[in-house]
Amino acid sequence: MFNILIITHGLLSEELKLSVEFILGKKIIRKIFTVSIDKDSRDFDTYSNRISNFLIEGENTLIFTDMFGGTPSNISLAYFKKGSVEIISGVNLPMLIKAATIDGCESFEEAVKIIKSSGQKNIIAAGELNI
Repeated sequence: MFNILIITHGLLSEELKLSVEFILGKKIIRKIFTVSIDKDSRDFDTYSNRISNFLIEGENTLIFTDMFGGTPSNISLAYFKKGSVEIISGVNLPMLIKAATIDGCESFEEAVKIIKSSGQKNIIAAGELNI
């Protein structure tokens, strides 16, 4: 249904991928690709080339970034294509687990909504709970 690309500052994208693989083991339905933005490199063409390599013509891609307005998000926005390449900022582990395992959605757009909602629902402040 879609490919997953995580783009973050530093090594966060790689660590998130490793965490998903650790938690899910062989249950991962789709491959996860990563691009790490290095603080010492300002060669945006290199990053753009890496991102382009993961975008497959005719296949949907979901790009996750760490925060909207940051370099990973700004670079990714050039690849946004309504209905086939979507970008979700604020990546977290629950949304990646949902993205790696979601199946049976009627459309790419429906999957994006479910994944985004999963990430939001899993942001919890313990002090707000009745425990």
